[in-house]
Amino acid sequence: MSIEIRKASADDLKLLTEWRIRVLREVFSTPDDADMEDLRAANEAYYREHVPDGTHTACFAVDTGNGRIVGCGGICYQHEMPSPDNPTGTCGYLMNIFAVPELRGRGIGRKVVEFLIADARARGIGKIYLESSQMAKSLYRSIGFEDLPDYMKL
Repeated sequence: MSIEIRKASADDLKLLTEWRIRVLREVFSTPDDADMEDLRAANEAYYREHVPDGTHTACFAVDTGNGRIVGCGGICYQHEMPSPDNPTGTCGYLMNIFAVPELRGRGIGRKVVEFLIADARARGIGKIYLESSQMAKSLYRSIGFEDLPDYMKL
């Protein structure tokens, strides 16, 4: 299987939203019959604003043999106060990294992450955050991500 990563555009709004809901259903163990219309609308509005203005890069992993989308991912760009480890104050938040369950372990997630990191590097961004499932931690560590023991969430 050969995988190509394709950057999503504003023309992909419906497809982006469809894949986002697919990811959320899995991550949050949401039943297929659960109403997610409000969340769908909110994500569609997010993509409508942030993909065209460049503050979000999204991509799809495509099987070149049959054209089937087999994964996706995104990176949100945001500003924080500049610091020694991030003098520009611009950072990326990697999210929505997903490969279809039946094809996991074949490098799809790695290709998506590497594509998004390259996008960030091309923008001069050196600080990228992410949240990870236990299953994906080894992938992220092998790429160079490190655990942040002092990170907290409210």
